[in-house]
Amino acid sequence: MTNAWKSWNIRDQTNKALEKMLKQKYKEIDSNHKMLKKVSSTEEANKLINEIWLVKKLANNIEFELMRREYRDWE
Repeated sequence: MTNAWKSWNIRDQTNKALEKMLKQKYKEIDSNHKMLKKVSSTEEANKLINEIWLVKKLANNIEFELMRREYRDWE
């Protein structure tokens, strides 16, 4: 029996797809920062901060993968 579902892997993506996703993630971070200024409760602010950190973690992973690919192409 084969597994029809395959998880998303950063190394399976093309450079263009990663660059596009990186731009989207930074836009998402910026919009969350703007929204953070408008929230009234600390609970909402904590949720937004946690979301920002998760998105930033993914953005860092994408940047690292792009640098890794650039380094491997340079060798």
